[in-house]
Amino acid sequence: MRAVVLAVAALCVALGGCSRGNLSQTPDTSGSALVEPETRDPDVVPQEEPAVARQDWRAASEAARSVAGNLRVSLQGERGGPVIFAFATGITVTAQPYAEVDANSRSGVGGQSFAAVLAGDPRVKAYLYRVQDENVADSAPSGGLCGEARTRYMAVSEFVDGSGRWVFKVAAFRGDDPPPSGHDPLLCNSYAYTAQ
Repeated sequence: MRAVVLAVAALCVALGGCSRGNLSQTPDTSGSALVEPETRDPDVVPQEEPAVARQDWRAASEAARSVAGNLRVSLQGERGGPVIFAFATGITVTAQPYAEVDANSRSGVGGQSFAAVLAGDPRVKAYLYRVQDENVADSAPSGGLCGEARTRYMAVSEFVDGSGRWVFKVAAFRGDDPPPSGHDPLLCNSYAYTAQ
């Protein structure tokens, strides 16, 4: 019996939970780290309004690298005003926001959602823009975002993807009717970027 008591006492001393004089004393946890449960909703994805928190983006998809290049996004004035999308290949788009929609809502492109068109996350917002001006320099290898056609509308999402990176997704449309509408907005291409 004495061997058992000595073994328990030695174990308590080794673990730091007891002192030699009082085997029933509780351990001192004042210096220990407290662990709190994760309370963030797993369905909430961090996201931002384009051009507000980050401006510089690195081309991450083949379309972005070959057609548009890296991207700088900036507000022309105040929030809610025009946004400038300056692509490294020489494409500059000035666009006015006109709507903010859930990315899982229909885009008008063959029954696809904005998330599908953008290859993005259905839990975030898609910001819709009416293109006011698309300036294409001679250095742009494939013309504008819609090639030789004029880009008329854009859908954009900025969010944290599954790997924890900030990403920026752009879809360009050349149709006369703005997405979402009853008519196909004529998707030209989608471009993917990651934060620099």
